[in-house]
Amino acid sequence: TLRQQLLNQLIDLCIQLGMTHFVIAPGSRSAPLVTALAQRPELTLRIVIDERAAGYVALGMAQQLRRPVGLICTSGTAALNFAPAVTEAFYQRLPLLVLTADRPPEWIDQQDNQAIHQPRLYEPHVLGSFELPTDVAHADAQWHAQRIVAQAIGLTSVPVMGPVHVNVPLREPIYPASQLPATHPAQRTIQTLPAAPRLASTVWEQLRAQWQTAERKLIIAGMHAPDKRLITTLQRLASDPSIAIIADITANLFPQGTAIHHGDMIWGSQESKTQAALAPDLVVSFGGQVVSKYWKNALRKYPPKALWQLWLGDVAPDPFQSLTHTIPMEAADFFEGIAFLVPKNQPTPQSVKSSTYGASWKVLESKAEQALKTFVAACRFGEFKATAKVLAALPKDSHLQLGNSMAIRYANFIGWLPSMGDVQVNSNRGTSGIDGTVSTAVGAALTSDRITTLIVGDLAFFYDRNGLWQANLPANLRIVLLNNHGGGIFDIIEGPNKLDRATQERFFLTPQPLTARRTAEDHGLDYFFADNESSLNSQLSAFFANRSRAAILEIETNMEINTQVFAEFRTLVSNLRLGDSNE
Repeated sequence: TLRQQLLNQLIDLCIQLGMTHFVIAPGSRSAPLVTALAQRPELTLRIVIDERAAGYVALGMAQQLRRPVGLICTSGTAALNFAPAVTEAFYQRLPLLVLTADRPPEWIDQQDNQAIHQPRLYEPHVLGSFELPTDVAHADAQWHAQRIVAQAIGLTSVPVMGPVHVNVPLREPIYPASQLPATHPAQRTIQTLPAAPRLASTVWEQLRAQWQTAERKLIIAGMHAPDKRLITTLQRLASDPSIAIIADITANLFPQGTAIHHGDMIWGSQESKTQAALAPDLVVSFGGQVVSKYWKNALRKYPPKALWQLWLGDVAPDPFQSLTHTIPMEAADFFEGIAFLVPKNQPTPQSVKSSTYGASWKVLESKAEQALKTFVAACRFGEFKATAKVLAALPKDSHLQLGNSMAIRYANFIGWLPSMGDVQVNSNRGTSGIDGTVSTAVGAALTSDRITTLIVGDLAFFYDRNGLWQANLPANLRIVLLNNHGGGIFDIIEGPNKLDRATQERFFLTPQPLTARRTAEDHGLDYFFADNESSLNSQLSAFFANRSRAAILEIETNMEINTQVFAEFRTLVSNLRLGDSNE
């Protein structure tokens, strides 16, 4: 039919514009789209039955590929189940092209099957919402459909990355009477080309003047994709004694991008002289969300004179409540401008040249590293020690996915370990939900041959185990399940732990008796188990070895011990102090 020919052409357009991966949640109304995709052997297609899981699998792929991944479902509530992953992609700035099959508009609200209001379904958590024409007999309608798809693909990546929604109303018959050959027309495409924003020379002069005179400059990196050019530039800046660079583990700057790998611990010091010594004059912040609440609290308590946020696109966030300048540039471009453009007639003041700011951070980094090492060796077995051992055992240059709640907090405190090499780190910190951590890790593992390890808590794991419900799980997937049989974070963070025990347990800790053994059996994963330090030590080597199947390592811990150990750790952190600068 004419409609099917057009859909084939639209898939051609996707391929011409660089799309190679699609995730499909099966259904009936989407049959014309799926038929068009199925005829293209050059595409990588993944079938995931659960729509929520499918959305996060696509998100995990986009984390690694950094180019648009297609996501397709049938009509009705199937499309609603993409919403959590679409929202996470919006806040992580990850490119998804979401194609939702739909009933034709005249059948909405007419008690027709699987018919809901789908146009603009994901707003405001998308960069754009489009709808293909229902009737495509006229040549202008066909041109319009092609223009929409090209525009939508471009919008997923320029000027910033993010999800874009295209609703596709389809009239019956939706199954072709005979299979049409895939077409490969030499059609004209509309390509949206990336451009790097630049500042006016007068603005550069103003910024460099402030930069040159600031005696205590702090660079803060939130969630960010790996970027070798950025790392090289930050290495050059780090030699300036007035500069300190701190980063979340999700910033992917360790180890070369900064020598300070325990910024979360350092900012946790409650010693007033130490906090005051770390307070900056100028902050330059970039990337996505930061895990550390210590950072936010410290900068709100000691606000800098200026805070520059590197931010492209919409309104810049102000998590530290000190924003003075929004700079619409990528981090690597901005820091190259600062590092390599020599200021005119702006000599560096002697007070800046002799600043001890960077040295103070390095002194505390050494203390934090040694204190952490001593603490982990001596503390009782639980999630903290287990996480440290898993991180130390990660294969060099592998990929790490961190679940939310305590998993990412432990990892951010532990920071980088020498055994990790250039481990790439990702986490769903856009909205910090637990709803798609397993599926995201599956998607990430599908795009790489490197070992991809997810460290996740029990509630997040069991909530999203449908992410394992698909054919041919990638053999490079490793899942480390920290099972304390409940919501252990609510026994640790301030607030819920002050409620009476009955209320806390029933409404927050939510005890559960599940283990992952049968889940591993159901989905064909190798299963490992540890409940003490000795058994964990004996399992790690085999768990991370090359295997023919994905694997789960379930580490069972005691919630009460976890709580006590973390309280001991917080006491350790609060007592970190700068002391004698000559130490």
